[in-house]
Order: sequence, then C-alpha cells, then structure tokens
Amino acid sequence: MSPFDRGLLFIYTLLMTVFCSLLLSIVAGWWQQPLYFLWQSPYVYDLQLYLSVFIGLLLLVGLRLLWVSLTRRESGKAVVHDYMLGQVRISLQAIENLVKKVVYQISGVKEVKPRVVQTPAGMGLHIRAIVAPDISIPEISREIQHRVQEYISQTTGITVNDIKIVVDNISTTRPRVE
Repeated sequence: MSPFDRGLLFIYTLLMTVFCSLLLSIVAGWWQQPLYFLWQSPYVYDLQLYLSVFIGLLLLVGLRLLWVSLTRRESGKAVVHDYMLGQVRISLQAIENLVKKVVYQISGVKEVKPRVVQTPAGMGLHIRAIVAPDISIPEISREIQHRVQEYISQTTGITVNDIKIVVDNISTTRPRVE
C-alpha cells in the first residue's frame, strides 16, 4: 500500500470513527433533542448539502480503499522471465540477498543495505553501505557497481541498468584480532 493510501486510510478511519460515534449517540437518544431543533432551523438546506457532500466523500474514499485492498499488485514482488515452458520468477528479496553476498566479498565494506527499484530503462539498485575508513570511496563504489552488475547478470540473467551507491557512514570500529 502506498503512503498516499495509508494516509487516506488513517483519515478515513478517523472520520468514520467520529461519524459512527455521532450516529450511535443519536440512535441512543443522547443527541435527539438538540438535533430536532437543528433540523428545524432556516439553514437546514445548507446543512443537508454539506452533510451530503461529506457522506459522498466518505463513500468515495471507502470505495478507493476497497479497490486497493482487493487488487493484487504483482509488479515489485518478482522479476519475471518468460520461456517456452513457462515463467521463472525471481523475488526482489533474492536479488537483494545476491547483492549482499557479492558486496560483502569486497574488502573494506562493513555493512550493506540493497534495495531493488524500477527505472524507466528496467531494473535498478540502490545500495547503502558503510565502509572502512582507510579506503578510497570512489574506487570501492566503482568496484561495487562493476561486481554487482556482473554477478547479477551472470547469476540471474537480469541486466541491471542503474546502480546507485550511497556511503552512509565510515566505520569507526577496529577489526578484532584473534
């Protein structure tokens, strides 16, 4: 679910809770007398119009959230290869684990967090890394890009079109001597 839909779900849930609480209090008789005088006011048409618009918006948001909950999105969960005998799906988690495997073999990399992204040209990778303090960051970045692209292409047959490296931090811990 996208952040937009999550925010929409939060607002919808909050409004529906308030709205249902108000309806429950009306049915229970707690608000019956004040509402009777409210409906008899000369501005009742405007109030009905605003209430109708509010309920219509709640209905539209509810339908949107129902649609999002019922539709399944396969894109973003697997990379698909179509062959004569059928499809082969490689999960994004599997690709991220392959990236971790190859990057941890490079000396000077202390920690890595890969993320597969979709680009207009195909598949891309965003790799966040923590490296040792005594290495050249441009050199290790190029090495990570080269090795990851070669390894993913060789292992899965997928061409990675874009690899972005972000060095999050420089490791300050000293290696253990055993």
